[in-house]
Amino acid sequence: MAIPKIKKNLKIYREKQLIERRQELLDKITKSDSYLPDAILHDDLDLGFLEYVQETFKVISDGTTIPVIPKILTIQRWGEFTSNWEFSDDDGNAKLPFIAVVRKPDVQFGTNPAVQRTIPDRAQFHYATVPTWDGVRMGADIYKIPQPIAVDISYDVTIVCTKFRDLNKMNKIVMEHFTSRQSYTTVKGHYIPIILNSIEDNSPIDTIDGRRFYLQTYKFIMLGFLIDDEEFQVTPAISRLFVMNEFMESQSAARKKVINKKIDVIVASFTADGVQTTFGVGETMGCLFYVAINGLIQERDIQYYHVSLTSKITFIEPPVEGSIITISYCKGRTTTFVDTYGRQINVANEYFVYDGSSLTFTTSNEIIGIVNLDINGLVEEEDIGYSVNGVNDVTLNLTPYIGSKIGVTYLY
Repeated sequence: MAIPKIKKNLKIYREKQLIERRQELLDKITKSDSYLPDAILHDDLDLGFLEYVQETFKVISDGTTIPVIPKILTIQRWGEFTSNWEFSDDDGNAKLPFIAVVRKPDVQFGTNPAVQRTIPDRAQFHYATVPTWDGVRMGADIYKIPQPIAVDISYDVTIVCTKFRDLNKMNKIVMEHFTSRQSYTTVKGHYIPIILNSIEDNSPIDTIDGRRFYLQTYKFIMLGFLIDDEEFQVTPAISRLFVMNEFMESQSAARKKVINKKIDVIVASFTADGVQTTFGVGETMGCLFYVAINGLIQERDIQYYHVSLTSKITFIEPPVEGSIITISYCKGRTTTFVDTYGRQINVANEYFVYDGSSLTFTTSNEIIGIVNLDINGLVEEEDIGYSVNGVNDVTLNLTPYIGSKIGVTYLY
């Protein structure tokens, strides 16, 4: 007898890896028109369960499929329905067989393990970060949703028929789909489990027009959840320019570069270790232009301290490990400079607040050159983010959010 061959490394999803499969499922959930999941409410769950019954419980009796009443009945409507048998033919006689779906009104707190109560007070949590690009600036939109509300909804699926073999066919279908006691359906792209709770026989002793009929009920619990799109939040993150620097030194060493303008503006960079709070450039900083972490300008005396005409700056809290700290300054012991023509040059820093009206801001002095301009701490590039008009007017080329703080450091 030959030894059977054993095939190893079975690929369950063909060429798809697990991450690709997860992405495929996520795409189905968010297939509508946004990066947020489709909303799902009570009516959606009811319709999803009804469609599941119509598609799954197809019982063939005498060559035709037993019809499913195309609506969800409540307990009250089911009582009325069984009293007058509204599901009738053209002659007003009860038309058997048929399948009905009855929903119980008492919706319970959910037991779906995927959405157990872990985030209190319906707090918003991060769902996705979506990159944005307006042709000049890169940014991102932050998508937030509250935790879905888990709900358990009870349904009774009842078959009414006159033939015992129709019950056998119905039982066979139910047992095949609920061999492990639960099955799944999809409601607007969401995977929802359904549990078979019990099977009951409610066949009455009475007959209809002399015909004996059977009434058997299958009790199901849908482990659903509610997602209301009215609670979704889309918040634009701060846009920023993409700046890339290349350094040849080791990560732990301080790095410097010199920008030759009217005066020598020195930019020193450090890599944070997550513990250190004080950083020194090794020389006197006559004029400190700005201090930034990963390109975001920090506020003096709020996020860091600097004693004038010293070589060090001290942060209130240690920057996160791996962060790039940038210090822009001019060395020396004075804030007044002389250019190549013998003219005296001073440094000024002014702040403005955008109120939604004019994009032009007037400085107190005549501008010789802009050292840097930032919006809410993010440095803008000259001729792209802003332009200098006249002798002391600065105009933004992009519209910031109302209330944005504009800082201008310039020579005059």
